[in-house]
Amino acid sequence: MWVFMMILLIAPSVFGQVAETADKHFILLDDEIMQKVKERISFGSQQTIFPEVQALLREADQKLQEGPFSVTHKTQLPPSGDKNDYTSMGPYWWPDPEKEDGLPYIRRDGEINPEYYEYKDKEELGKLMDALKTLSEAFYFSAEEAYAEHAIKLLRAWFLDSETKMNPNLNYAQRIPGRTEGRGIGIIDTRSFSELPDMLYLLSDSEHWNEAIENGMENWIAQYLDWLINSEHGKDEAIHGNNHTTWYFAQAIPLALYVDQQETADSLARAGLPLILDEMIEADGSQPKELARTRSWDYSAMNLLGIMSYAKASRHTGLDLWAYDNPKGGSIRKALNFMVPYLDSGKGWPYEQIHDKNDARLAAPLSIAARIYQHKPYKRLAERISSKEEEFLYWNLLKFKDLRH
Repeated sequence: MWVFMMILLIAPSVFGQVAETADKHFILLDDEIMQKVKERISFGSQQTIFPEVQALLREADQKLQEGPFSVTHKTQLPPSGDKNDYTSMGPYWWPDPEKEDGLPYIRRDGEINPEYYEYKDKEELGKLMDALKTLSEAFYFSAEEAYAEHAIKLLRAWFLDSETKMNPNLNYAQRIPGRTEGRGIGIIDTRSFSELPDMLYLLSDSEHWNEAIENGMENWIAQYLDWLINSEHGKDEAIHGNNHTTWYFAQAIPLALYVDQQETADSLARAGLPLILDEMIEADGSQPKELARTRSWDYSAMNLLGIMSYAKASRHTGLDLWAYDNPKGGSIRKALNFMVPYLDSGKGWPYEQIHDKNDARLAAPLSIAARIYQHKPYKRLAERISSKEEEFLYWNLLKFKDLRH
């Protein structure tokens, strides 16, 4: 309950607090390492020395043909009657076979109802954020304006243009037929917004970036952050108790930092500590709330990545959580080490996982941990399990000794 009080104390001052001038810096990305990578790429032939960069640029070339994306592309109206309101359906909810009309829907954890895919907003959002990530990184490392120009076009369509923009709320996310038209749980749909501030920073040196775009994005983010903190859905998600809580704080803190609401970010970081690190990780590193799921490997890896994102963002509030041991003896590193032994194909994952176990889900957490803990075996493991479909990991272009902070 004290978390509610802390959030409520900061809530009245959240909306509209956008600083007029402030230098932007990376939040989840690392300024120094990004610069080192950029400098290294500038030497020699990218094609012969850095095939990873060439792969990134090829992917970015493909993204130039995609979009724009918009919540207004859906055919069904949300309950508000406003197409600009984001709408999605809870994936694991199915018609009740014992009811003629199937209502209210019942839950089958880990099994996605095909109706879920009829709601296009989440699909559009996923494509948007994937494109923005690729295009913004490609622009930063290549200085090719075409990538920034298209990324900014996508930003305008989703966030800024009155006809196509998403209203800054998730009132109708993850609805359940017969039960609710929207839930706090729906905030998990926008967990990729944790990376949005860094994407904007990557684009900010472009000749296509201007004050109107920056102010527009700051205003949209400030309104959305106000909704995250003050709405009933937001308050519910903050204390939900598993990966939903983790990703709530993992996205809210970077957004607060981007719009220069430092006190809000500080309060959020401290409110998240007992709910995330103290509550979710046991002394042996296990995450019981995720192990209880039918896709326990997937959710353990996803929550661990969220915890690491929360820890990276919290560093900007003065909290260094990488060496933190909770009262039970659990820690971020122990949570990673709990999963690492099961990357060995000879040791089966002993928890329920109704889909094939994808080791590559642990590649990003391992790469992050290699940097933070200066532990080279993590980096070697990440490289071994990374799939070709995995995201471009910029720090892999540096020698291990250059990854020191």
